[in-house]
Amino acid sequence: MTEGGIARWEKQEGEAFVAGDLLLQIETDKAQMDVEAQDDGVLVKILAPEGAQNVRVNSVIAIVAEEGDDIASIDIGALSKQPEAEAEKVEKKAEAVQKKAETVEKKVEKVAKTEKAEKAPSSGLSSPAAEFTIHANHIANAAEIEGTGPKGRVLKGDVLQFLKAGKAVISKPEISKPAASKPVAKAPSSGNAELPFLVQSLEPSVLRHLAQVELAKRSVVVQVPATRLVQLVKANRGMTVDALAARAIALALQQVKVEGNGVGVVTDGFKVAEVAGAASASVLDLAQAIKQARSGPASGRPAAVLAGENVFTPDTLPDAAVVGVGAPYASVSAAEASAAMDSALNDLLGVSTSSAQPSKQASTVIDVRVISNSPTVASALAAKIKGFLSNPEL
Repeated sequence: MTEGGIARWEKQEGEAFVAGDLLLQIETDKAQMDVEAQDDGVLVKILAPEGAQNVRVNSVIAIVAEEGDDIASIDIGALSKQPEAEAEKVEKKAEAVQKKAETVEKKVEKVAKTEKAEKAPSSGLSSPAAEFTIHANHIANAAEIEGTGPKGRVLKGDVLQFLKAGKAVISKPEISKPAASKPVAKAPSSGNAELPFLVQSLEPSVLRHLAQVELAKRSVVVQVPATRLVQLVKANRGMTVDALAARAIALALQQVKVEGNGVGVVTDGFKVAEVAGAASASVLDLAQAIKQARSGPASGRPAAVLAGENVFTPDTLPDAAVVGVGAPYASVSAAEASAAMDSALNDLLGVSTSSAQPSKQASTVIDVRVISNSPTVASALAAKIKGFLSNPEL
């Protein structure tokens, strides 16, 4: 942000204030913000009045002092003047902002005609933030919003208060159906007619978070000792963690009843393909089979699918258990971490301990995550897979 406007002064010249009091409200083309007092004092002189626009950041907008301070030596006139070069820059910026505002206004008018939606607020004046909030919430009776800004200007807070009071008439837009090739997050069924519109209005990052929360509800995560597994992979060229994981899943499926047949992987086209002979093939052959399956077409109806992180959403989960195997990482127990912290603090403070405890080397582990609509199946599969991966030589 390089400049903004003065929406409202909450204190008048000569009025005292205490720390935490609201001094003024400033607004930009994107937001409206409150400015609170950091210390006690008196508002001596306001240099930027209400309604002032294009006020540069770091400009002097007011003079404050403590009660009893001598302000006779302050040249208020000099503080209120702007250099000519700065004024010219502000003027050019204002012209650019005005052009941009006109462009935005034309686009808003075009959308309003198409959707037969928003009317202008009663005062005819509204901040850009207020305009956006009206349009985003499809308020059809925006003309009824009373503005509290200068000259009746409608601010974002006025629109939010109007919505909160339940006075807004919402003009529901027609929601176009997404193309079949693009996955779209679906809202949980709750009988609320507004929910599809609200879900489509969410930011992508919020949708991803909601998807992760929903997947976490169906997941069981176990930590598997992986020191021997990592050593085995390093010692045998062509052997992979995925191959060992696929074999562990295949062996686990022999002991846990799940609908479907065998183990599958996700293809390059985000389809599911079955890996033939996952339970009987050697690990080296299984690594090649996984590679071929990933580059081939969809096939079979696996009981469990080996997949990476963030491959599936709650709406794209296959009709099978999904198993994710994370990368190996070093881990220490809580007791060992606490002992290491105590030792480091003692060294920092120069405190000698009676007996030095030998430091234990961090162990290597991996996280295995099983996603299933059945918590019983997820727990059973996770436990069996952990057992097989903990003993990869078997």
